[in-house]
Amino acid sequence: MIDVYGMSSPNVSKVTIMLEECELPYRTHHVNVIAGQQFEPSFSRISPNNKVPVLVDAAGPENDPFTVFESGAILLYLAGKSGQLLPAAARERSLVEQWLMLQVASLGPMFGQYVHFLRHAPQGCEYARERYASEAKRIFKVLETRLEEAVFLGGEDYSIADIATFPWIRAALTIFPWLSQAEAPLSAYPAVRAWFDGIDARPAVQRGIAAGERFLSEDVTAFKGADAAALDRFFGRGRFAHR
Repeated sequence: MIDVYGMSSPNVSKVTIMLEECELPYRTHHVNVIAGQQFEPSFSRISPNNKVPVLVDAAGPENDPFTVFESGAILLYLAGKSGQLLPAAARERSLVEQWLMLQVASLGPMFGQYVHFLRHAPQGCEYARERYASEAKRIFKVLETRLEEAVFLGGEDYSIADIATFPWIRAALTIFPWLSQAEAPLSAYPAVRAWFDGIDARPAVQRGIAAGERFLSEDVTAFKGADAAALDRFFGRGRFAHR
């Protein structure tokens, strides 16, 4: 059995989608990041970066328990375990890995910072908001160019690169003002729209999204009940800032 520790976030949805696509049995466990559970010693032992998601595979390498943190590493681990969604041929595999790394190193961090400054930063941070909005739009153009020439991000076949990217585009459609307030949210990116619709229709993707969103009500309750100190701890600011 595989255990997944997480909250409602695109990075956790990547993992539940992958598990559903590979038909691997798993259980989910909520981590209350507002209450600071990610900093408890027991969690730090399985997630040195104090982030979700974390995967614990009871039947890991050599059939021993094995822990994997960081969502991109989890996707690579599950692809290796299942033999699915990552090509064996060197060229095709590298293409998938390149687009996976773009999501992990650029798309995710830039989108995440944009959401932070859009929703949580105090007034007077217009430069940061404009910078991350610009980066998000630039990345959308990168994806559009790629998907004009290929069916999927890694090439002709659906892969972990698509699984990594899809939940972030899904979140962007509901959060980014220039998408969520548009009459046709992805009209400027027709290739991304076609790619998104195809993946959104996959039954395993729908099950994976539903599994990841089971955390949502708990997270909403936690955020609503958070005091200033809890939010400062979550965002790493104020007396919780690292110096």
